[in-house]
Amino acid sequence: MIRRPSPLQRSILIVLAALGARRPGPVATRDIERLLAQGGDRPVYGPNLRASCRRMEDAGWLRLLRAPNLQLAAELTDAGRALATPLLAAEQEKTLARQRATDVRVLPLVPAIAEGSPGPSGDDVPVCLEGVTHTACRGDFVIRLDGTTCLQLWNTGGRVTRIAGDPLQVAGWLQACHDAGMAIGVRVNESPEPHDELLPETTHKPAGEVRP
Repeated sequence: MIRRPSPLQRSILIVLAALGARRPGPVATRDIERLLAQGGDRPVYGPNLRASCRRMEDAGWLRLLRAPNLQLAAELTDAGRALATPLLAAEQEKTLARQRATDVRVLPLVPAIAEGSPGPSGDDVPVCLEGVTHTACRGDFVIRLDGTTCLQLWNTGGRVTRIAGDPLQVAGWLQACHDAGMAIGVRVNESPEPHDELLPETTHKPAGEVRP
């Protein structure tokens, strides 16, 4: 019995788990070979793949069968699915981490102003962030001295809302504020008041703070 899958077997299990999540059923080994060749940096040879599938069948992870056209196909057993599911989740996390590491966001520093308008009105506008609608007149990308980041929102009543997130998340939220026509900015450390030369100075004291 195989105690731990080899790198090739791990790849086969991940492919079967990913395909099974979308459409359960047997997968031709020829299709597995093609998908591994597309996504890998090493060649995959059909005889090696089929031999690995047979060893995994002996281990109880796969069922091998012949399709009506006599092509060899494989599907996960319950034991194989239990082994493949966390492997797929780990691979998806690695893929997302690689994508985020190369995702470049250019922060908007000037609000989107309608043509003919002299500048931001300072009125509260709604913006939907992570499925929650906030109403604010200004949003700032805040970088704290410890390196953490958040989006800081003010409304015209002086209410402050801070939404914690990593830099990519906050950049996306700031973009949403920009697209809503809100006054925006970037600052180091949080501030209790939204001082901004683009907006009229407020005479009220902040009404309170909300941290989702």
